[in-house]
Amino acid sequence: MQPAEFFHVIRPLLCGLALAIAGSIPLFAEREAPIRTGLWVMERLPEDAGALDAFANSIRANHQLTGVCLHVAWKEVEKEPGKPDFSAIDKTVTVLRGIGMKYQLCFKPGASTPPFVYAEGAQSFETRVTNPNRANVGEAIVIPVPWDPVYQQNFSWVIAQLGERYASDPLCVSVVLTCANLLSAEMHLPKRGEDLAKWKALGNYEERLLEVYKKYTDEWAKAFPRQEISLHLSKVLDLPPQFCEHVIDYGLSKYPARFTIQNCQLTGRREDTGMMTYDLVQKYRDRAHHGFQSLASLAHGGERMGSIELAVLNVVHAQGEYWELWHGDGLSLETSAAVARAWEEGRRLGYDAYKQKLIAEGRYQEQSGDRHRGKGRRGRRNAELTPEA
Repeated sequence: MQPAEFFHVIRPLLCGLALAIAGSIPLFAEREAPIRTGLWVMERLPEDAGALDAFANSIRANHQLTGVCLHVAWKEVEKEPGKPDFSAIDKTVTVLRGIGMKYQLCFKPGASTPPFVYAEGAQSFETRVTNPNRANVGEAIVIPVPWDPVYQQNFSWVIAQLGERYASDPLCVSVVLTCANLLSAEMHLPKRGEDLAKWKALGNYEERLLEVYKKYTDEWAKAFPRQEISLHLSKVLDLPPQFCEHVIDYGLSKYPARFTIQNCQLTGRREDTGMMTYDLVQKYRDRAHHGFQSLASLAHGGERMGSIELAVLNVVHAQGEYWELWHGDGLSLETSAAVARAWEEGRRLGYDAYKQKLIAEGRYQEQSGDRHRGKGRRGRRNAELTPEA
């Protein structure tokens, strides 16, 4: 074959190879920068003008904070059907805009679902508070069955209203993927023996819950098209970890740049490897944006939470992008500064070197037993500092 003929034949092949390589680049491109980074603080809405002023002063004074997670109970916003009152959120957001502080909206259904939803015919699920770290342990509560159409109609409507009001705010950078919840924004549902029997009587709850999560992944993403969509991981009923993986896979397939997974059980009592939610973060850390929320307060010696240093080790090991602190920790200049210093050191040294440093200093420990349960009155008192106890 003459050189000219060879070039004539090979040129289309070279062009095709170049296009194939170019087409594969996105598969290996670096993931987009995370929407949320740094230290965040969890906050309920201030109840009055005095509390709002105190909140503003605390946030303004703490330069370690990157953002505020606003925890909002649905029943406190919409007490009558179709008549939401956003004034408390508006006042808080106005303060944050004046400071230039980013915020997340965590809008909670579950036990915070308004009574009128049940009056309109939504199917309810009665249970009791079982978390010993909550002040209302043992109290009877009710939540909606997550796939009930009356509940969904009402919840979907108020999500759309929230989006119309806050999605265009550049400081609103994140929303929590709520839809099937109990007391917090995590994926928890009642799972005592008698609770599981009631769920089984309702049919194939695994299949139905997966459809609920897919539906509300899309609805939150539609209402807030620029924001991070944050899934607060936890074990769901008696379902295996693969259930959470199905939800994560769906979110990443639809919204890869902004779907985020969060571990809400970060501890500083030992390494968290072996905990289901922590292991899920590790499994997806190269594919999904991810962050952490403290299990408990670091105050009072961190008797339930553990040490700052071991908590930092867990965040660094999983390459966490952000860290949500409890109310008291995030508003404490001393505690948040200590967390920021330790986290910076941990990131600078890396997991292995930081672990060796903690071992050399006698700060590393292996602790057996239940590492998540506080003891006595102080554990319950601390639980009231945050909506996520």
